[in-house]
Amino acid sequence: MLFSIIQIFWHTFMNYFGMMMELADKSRFVTLLISCTMSMAFILNIQCGRAVFHSFRYWVTNKSINSKLNRYASPVDIVTRFACQLQSKHSLVWTHYYDLPLAMLLENNGSTVILRGCYPPNSVPHLSGGDLRGRYHFVEANFKWGAMRSEHSIDGQQFSLELQVLHYCPQQTEYLAISYLFLRTRFKNVPLKQVTENLRCIRWAGSSIELPPFELGTLLRTFGRNYYSYQGTYDNGEMMLPVTWLIDPQLSHVRFQQVIEFTALCGKDGSRIMSSGRVEKSLGNRSLLFYS
Repeated sequence: MLFSIIQIFWHTFMNYFGMMMELADKSRFVTLLISCTMSMAFILNIQCGRAVFHSFRYWVTNKSINSKLNRYASPVDIVTRFACQLQSKHSLVWTHYYDLPLAMLLENNGSTVILRGCYPPNSVPHLSGGDLRGRYHFVEANFKWGAMRSEHSIDGQQFSLELQVLHYCPQQTEYLAISYLFLRTRFKNVPLKQVTENLRCIRWAGSSIELPPFELGTLLRTFGRNYYSYQGTYDNGEMMLPVTWLIDPQLSHVRFQQVIEFTALCGKDGSRIMSSGRVEKSLGNRSLLFYS
């Protein structure tokens, strides 16, 4: 019930906000007004998202949901030889990932780093196509890091950094998370600089910074086929959700110094977060799928 009320409130707010943006094209005064209130609107967006998570927290107290979270524990090792290969009828479709957001926020919540964006109501990045049953809208992205131990691994190979991107499908009331794994090299990841060069500003738990807006697609690799999938859980340090994971097997690269920037962050107890990843779990009797 609370989730529905929050959704209605937010969509109404964004519709009016879109009308104000149209007026801004015709009036300098309105442009100035919107510029001054942009940060406030974005903060309200973040608070709204947190309220949704807290509402979901009460929902997951149901024993059956807790049982599902325990059975579908993540992360896991992606053992490629055990994957069941399926032929996708359609490629995944990535929409609005190269649209510029109104604002972006980078936050240290004491457990990990979370990236969120504020978009006009008709420009929220979303994923569809493939074998998905609806449109999955971007919610947030978080990073997991550690000394050759992020979260997911592939055939036993572990990584220093992982980017996890959470999406939500309101039609199906389902969550989807995409995993990007970073192999440590001597080359700097240029798009990732948009995040790593601002980490010093959120060193302490609970701190956040508004970033210059950039296209989410510059940080992600969009793919249509050739990815792994399994049922698991997403954990941002504040909330655990049952999700369908999409694992991109094509590795990205990251320079060691960029990973060091993450390990300089401090947790809720004031100590450095040397590793933010969860302990690897067994896949058990769950299916590992490979969509080609």
